[in-house]
Amino acid sequence: MDPEESALLRYAAGKVNSAIANGEFTADDDDRVSATLLSAMAEAVSNSTEITPADHKWFQRRIHKRRHSGAAYMGKVRRSLLKRWGRGLRLYDQTLIAAEVLNEALEDCIGAWILSDDCAQPEKLLGVEGAMGGRSLKCILMLSLQSRACSVAHEIRLLAERGFPEGVMARSRSLHEFAVIAAALSSLGLVDTSVSDRYGAWTVAEARKADRVIAGQGGTPEPRGQSGAELETRAEATWGSDFFKQNAWATPLFPNRRPPIPFVDIEKHVGMDHMRSYYLAGNEAIHAGPSALTDRTRFRNGSIFPVSSEVQHETVRHFLAVALISLTDVSIEACKAVASITQDFDLMFAVKVISDASEEAVEEFRQGGMRP
Repeated sequence: MDPEESALLRYAAGKVNSAIANGEFTADDDDRVSATLLSAMAEAVSNSTEITPADHKWFQRRIHKRRHSGAAYMGKVRRSLLKRWGRGLRLYDQTLIAAEVLNEALEDCIGAWILSDDCAQPEKLLGVEGAMGGRSLKCILMLSLQSRACSVAHEIRLLAERGFPEGVMARSRSLHEFAVIAAALSSLGLVDTSVSDRYGAWTVAEARKADRVIAGQGGTPEPRGQSGAELETRAEATWGSDFFKQNAWATPLFPNRRPPIPFVDIEKHVGMDHMRSYYLAGNEAIHAGPSALTDRTRFRNGSIFPVSSEVQHETVRHFLAVALISLTDVSIEACKAVASITQDFDLMFAVKVISDASEEAVEEFRQGGMRP
């Protein structure tokens, strides 16, 4: 379009010319002309429905058409993927359901143990009233990690079926983080609580970081509750100011080393750095890096970007396998830790059930996952 044909620009230029005619500034005053033109364009955009009624009606028609055509297109994508990955997705569901059943079993096991005579009075985290610590805290942390893993695995399944490759990659990255943390919490022993106590207390480090952000924006952070404030004070007295640095909860895993501790070092320590390439690919799906942006450049339907090309099919099927591996790793770590702490060793049979289901599903996706 020729700029002179723009109704919005004519409106803004009229405002500038009117201001010059009224003697507010001269045409040679470039700074005032530019500022007035920008302000007038903003006003023109706000009133664009009246200034460009034909364009407004066209846009509304396109929205209405897009609503229907977009839904039809994504429905076609979903049917195609279900046909292509039917068996693989059914096996994925089997693994996910097994993990959910384990989650219920973990809840029952922990609850029965806490109420039993075998469980001593729950430890207090750093002696703070109302803050659970020790073996009870570790059980709850492992249960929570496994619960979140199940929830994210559900999201990945839905995103894959609906044809959103970047969503699958991004959430698979989250599952890998859960697997690394679950392994780290038991890295010094299944019943060891030196790492899990620090991890549980690290909520105060996260809260302090959030407070700094709020204060930096001129806001007033919410005051800590009594137990939260006491936990923060005792954590600093016990572990020093370094405790509030990056991943300082993992310090027991690295003797004679002070924080910060990069996540990649924890990953290597627990032997999961072989998944690093998938983690970094998941990063690209989350962040606004130039590689991720240029990889999806299109001139038609770029806003949808569903699984359609063969490269995307290959990527998604590999990430579905990665998601299953991470879900299984978290589930097994949680099962082993809870069984060891509660002494309910028969719970370990779930390891076999989940492992078998996961192996079959992973193998299906590695082979292509292309059988209906």
